Amino acid sequence: MKKLFLSAMAFLAMMSAVSFTSCSDDDNNDDQGGVTPPAETVELKGVIENEMKLDASKEYHLTGTVTVADGATLEIPAGTVIKAAQGFDKYIIVAQGGKINARGTADKPIIFTADSDNATSGYWGGLIINGKAPISGDAEGQTAAAEVDNNQEYGGSDAADNSGVIEYVQLLYTGARSSADIEHNGLTLNGVGNATTINNIYISEGADDAIEFFGGTVNVTNLLAVNCDDDCFDFTQGYSGTLDNCYGVWESGFTSTEEDPRGVEADGNLDGNGPDHTPQADFTIKNMTIVNNSSSQAMQDAIKIRRRATAHISNALVMGSGEIQNVIDLTDSKDDANTATEISLTNNAANVSGDVVNSNEQYDGVKIVSGNTGADTEVFAWTGYDFSGNGSTAPAVEEENMPTEITSEVTLDAAKQYYIDGTVHVKEGGVLRIPAGITIKARNGFGNYIIVERGGQIFAEGTADAPITFTADNETAKAGYWGGIIINGYAPISGENAVNEAMTEVDNNIPYGGDKANDNSGVLTYVRILYSGARSSADIEHNGLTLNGVGNGTRIENIYIAEGADDAIEFFGGSVNVSNLLAVNCDDDCFDFTQGYCGTLTNCYGRWEAGFTSTEEDPRGVEADGNLDGNGPDHAPQADFTIKNMTIENLAENQAMQDAIKVRRLAKATINNALVLGSGLIEQLVDLTDSKGNAADGTVVNVTKGATNVEEDTNSKNPAGATVNIAAGNSGCPTDIFGWTGYAL
Repeated sequence: MKKLFLSAMAFLAMMSAVSFTSCSDDDNNDDQGGVTPPAETVELKGVIENEMKLDASKEYHLTGTVTVADGATLEIPAGTVIKAAQGFDKYIIVAQGGKINARGTADKPIIFTADSDNATSGYWGGLIINGKAPISGDAEGQTAAAEVDNNQEYGGSDAADNSGVIEYVQLLYTGARSSADIEHNGLTLNGVGNATTINNIYISEGADDAIEFFGGTVNVTNLLAVNCDDDCFDFTQGYSGTLDNCYGVWESGFTSTEEDPRGVEADGNLDGNGPDHTPQADFTIKNMTIVNNSSSQAMQDAIKIRRRATAHISNALVMGSGEIQNVIDLTDSKDDANTATEISLTNNAANVSGDVVNSNEQYDGVKIVSGNTGADTEVFAWTGYDFSGNGSTAPAVEEENMPTEITSEVTLDAAKQYYIDGTVHVKEGGVLRIPAGITIKARNGFGNYIIVERGGQIFAEGTADAPITFTADNETAKAGYWGGIIINGYAPISGENAVNEAMTEVDNNIPYGGDKANDNSGVLTYVRILYSGARSSADIEHNGLTLNGVGNGTRIENIYIAEGADDAIEFFGGSVNVSNLLAVNCDDDCFDFTQGYCGTLTNCYGRWEAGFTSTEEDPRGVEADGNLDGNGPDHAPQADFTIKNMTIENLAENQAMQDAIKVRRLAKATINNALVLGSGLIEQLVDLTDSKGNAADGTVVNVTKGATNVEEDTNSKNPAGATVNIAAGNSGCPTDIFGWTGYAL
């Protein structure tokens, strides 16, 4: 064994009071004869008081409690393995104000496991995060003490508290206990706020619960729980976030040491002892599968909601050959579930004693239905878990390509998996109806997109609990994987005539534009568009959502566009109004207006994340032309549009934003309550100039500069008739309206 010594200064920069001992099997480090030398082993325990970054080339041995103190950060890179010694005190706890950034990847997950090949559930503790988000209690800002360490507090009043990032993480053999009442879960989230990012989590062979939410607002996406001793998913103490795409399974040989193991267990308040406390748990689960295949272990309830909790559960599926006593139970001696509880569940389990147990009150929103698909298991491929033995009683999901020509009314079947394999034309007189909760996957390529032609309609009416998702058919997809969604209408566009039409950029055979300002192309609401923007050349490329001459009889609201090439959204003329639009990491402009657009965009947020880079020459937050490409200065109408409540944020370390707001080429913009944020470079906050014509007189931009790296506020050559007011106090776009997206702002 050899010791790894650090200078005192370097040591203190990393941590305080943390044991940090390194050993290897070969002290001399001589030539290994072609054999890869063993990784150094580093011992972990103690308190981290500053920033500590682990090294994925080393193997870490958790030999005691690691506490990430207030103000400290633990950085764990992709591929890191941490092996825990046996015992209740072997765990990691992030204190209030501390952060953990455990950023694994699908190819290189972070693994927390036992230091023994013979370990079983309950071998070591687990991972605990304490935040400052609200928990239930008899006063606002209530705090509580962590179950396994009464000296550690959690709770407070900061719903947007940020405890860091946990993604592509495996937690194995957790759940050590000191008594029947004091035991670890795999992942314990105590008052964790919704600015914390948690996704792609695998918890297996753990004692007690796989995951438990003690209050807080954090959202969790893509969670797989296998053979966990008590509940798969446990909610209590006023939790109010969303769990999306979760799969809990007991395998054939599983047995539990608990009295009442369940799939879901939810209390409104802690242990039912605070019926008058606020807030009571009011949470959402979307796309969930519960499976019991154990031949010797009955599951007491697939879903248990009680003690004043309110649950909103959609697209739930229960399967398996093992006994399930109740599919849904909403009763309890300490109070039943809130009657606002909503559950949509398909029961494909083979051995169920009772379907639904209610109290005397009616639960109109609780329904046993057919056709639910539950969790998407493809997203768990990175875990290596084999789903082939689970849920053999469930019918296979039927796959079908979208029709390439729709001339009448077509309604998709929510029980099927649809693919965009070629261009989907909704022709004049055709209607495409897409039910809430459906996911449509696109094949790779420029020609794979949906276009609603003039006179056609699309009704993609998702809900906050069951949004509609358009995405790639490959979980490793990147921006530009497929086309996008195009809507063509009969509303006015700029041109040299009284009534003008133009041809769609990606298909010059399909026209748009006309003289019907109130033209109605249908409804898009609660819709996600991911990995769009395929191109055929530098000048011909898709956006996420392209609106060509779309009229204001069309309703478009609650839209999320992420990881797209070219623009998130582009308005080519028309009069349609759009509200509640979130654009994340789109390659060119967040919001693009041209060709005489004259509607209103309300509540829009455009963000580039820290690692974002663009392939474009001049990416912007807002880009607005009065006419198409500035080649029609004498055309009518010129763009005259409004933006209300907008935030533009650049967090990219290596990508400059040319302009946060660029209005040019005779466009007239009225932009109020705009806020520009971020640490990334912004060359110009507001620019109203261009070689093909400046912004129109009457343009008004009211913006607050919250960004910290802006080269120039505005252009000295802006038109004299325009107003640029840069002042403090703007709030920009509200962020709470985007909770349904699953994206943490």
